[in-house]
Amino acid sequence: MATVASVDYAAKRIYLAAATVDADLDTLAVYREVRALRRTNEAHRKYRPMIDAGGNITKITGTSYTPAYVRLLNGCRIVPYNVTHKIRLVRDTFTDSGLAGRDCFDRGPLSVSVEVDIDVDFPEIEIREVTTSGSTGPTAIEIAAAVLAAASVTPIAANIQKVNDVEVTGDGQTGTEWGPV
Repeated sequence: MATVASVDYAAKRIYLAAATVDADLDTLAVYREVRALRRTNEAHRKYRPMIDAGGNITKITGTSYTPAYVRLLNGCRIVPYNVTHKIRLVRDTFTDSGLAGRDCFDRGPLSVSVEVDIDVDFPEIEIREVTTSGSTGPTAIEIAAAVLAAASVTPIAANIQKVNDVEVTGDGQTGTEWGPV
């Protein structure tokens, strides 16, 4: 199901497909489709990218970071499909010029009688870094290693099938082996 109908690099607009009418819109799908067009069509590569995606970017230095997001670049906006409908935006989407959410959409090219309601519905979260006593603390892997070292592995091995891409083999009582999957 196509999310993007077309891309107009000169006007800096990404036009949504009919499949987005009355649907949840994950702008990460928009990003992936525009990226695929750039990869497979040389004409798209003649222009600067208009959209990118990522996460874990510093919001407040040393304190908070972004979850997964989509960012529109260089004045780009998303144009909804040209019929009256609703869109539910389910991914943090913003521009490099300070707009966010429904403000990332351009309804100007739509017919006068068309109304598009854009609801923003994603968890407004950020990733925070917390330090205690000048240390960032142990990683998840370090905690798991400490737990396994302190506990008997036999009862754990009988119940665990995979841990961090590691499979438990053997009878769970004697000769239990840990190895890559």
